[in-house]
Amino acid sequence: MNVLSGETSGLDREVRFGDVRYDFHVRSGSGAWHDLRTRLAALDADRFVVVADSGLPDHVVAETELAVAEIAPTQVLTVTADERAKSLSALDQLAEQAIRSGITRRSVVIALGGGLVGNVAGLLAALVFRGIRLVHMPTTLLGMSDSVLSLKQAVNSRLGKNHLGTFHAPVLVWNHLDFLDSLPAAETRSALCEMIKNVLGIVPERYDQVAGLLRADGRYTPAVLTSFIDLCVDAKTAVMREDQREKGDALVLEYGHTVGHAAELLTEGRLRHGFAIGLGMLVAARVSRELGLLDRADEAAHHRLLELNGAPTTLPDELDADALLASVRLDNKRGYVPGRAGTCDLILLEGLGRPHRPGGSQITQVAEDTVRTGIESVLAARPAPELVGA
Repeated sequence: MNVLSGETSGLDREVRFGDVRYDFHVRSGSGAWHDLRTRLAALDADRFVVVADSGLPDHVVAETELAVAEIAPTQVLTVTADERAKSLSALDQLAEQAIRSGITRRSVVIALGGGLVGNVAGLLAALVFRGIRLVHMPTTLLGMSDSVLSLKQAVNSRLGKNHLGTFHAPVLVWNHLDFLDSLPAAETRSALCEMIKNVLGIVPERYDQVAGLLRADGRYTPAVLTSFIDLCVDAKTAVMREDQREKGDALVLEYGHTVGHAAELLTEGRLRHGFAIGLGMLVAARVSRELGLLDRADEAAHHRLLELNGAPTTLPDELDADALLASVRLDNKRGYVPGRAGTCDLILLEGLGRPHRPGGSQITQVAEDTVRTGIESVLAARPAPELVGA
């Protein structure tokens, strides 16, 4: 971590995935805007298109537009941060507006919002003129610590999450911790479920450190948030360094996502992404124990971190095993290994930090009855209302 002098302090990293490199910065305080303008000016863009979450506070969008417009003409387009709006039709409307605004191959798309907006803006940048430059300015902790640490850009089909997409690298990620001030604590707790995934699946040696820092109220100092983001950079670059398309070692990043994505989709986003992934990890941990891969202590380690984080440990009662299994059957990880009738493809652990690799692949084909057992183990009760929805 590089702590800078003066009012603006934070983190400077170079993210490296294969032959892709991009700068990653964390800042806080009003002086951060000068730093942003300097970095944007270096891009020599003829125009910026800011794709912003329509639910952001007005001052966040206004401050960003003011800073960016000092560098080049700027157009702000809005996206509703709703899973139902994460679609090709919404993308088509954005592309039309961007092209009409005068965007060229020298222009830059800026994603201003959480992971959903980042995905939509990222896919827009990847497709317009077969690819123009992308800058991520995440406004959520989930965006800062997880989604911008990936090259994947995607939208949903009518049948499932992230079915339609490609890979497109940003040229810059600029994180302003002040953006987090207006977020509810539940949003922070949700985001940290993805960090917990990294601890359980990749860096278990950080388990005790993280356990000592997690707070159920979701309130942290900028220094602690920066340390969490730094951990996530370490974890994700460790498995993606030689696997930038996330098909080999980096598949562990999908731990908990199979059932988690199904739960998120079926609740139409009312169950926050991170909470859904946390619940998906509990299902995966129970499945792993049923298969003799994890012991009871390892499964309990999952529950402990989620509970310290104030995250739910039971699925919403609007969900049932049949609906979740039906959605899991359409998961976007199908096809890494030849399909087998009556099974689901899951990422499992055989110990903390040790992905299970049957036949050398991280995909385990699990009988649907065993997956059902895992789901039913997390269907005991309804989580507290503040843990679900926006």
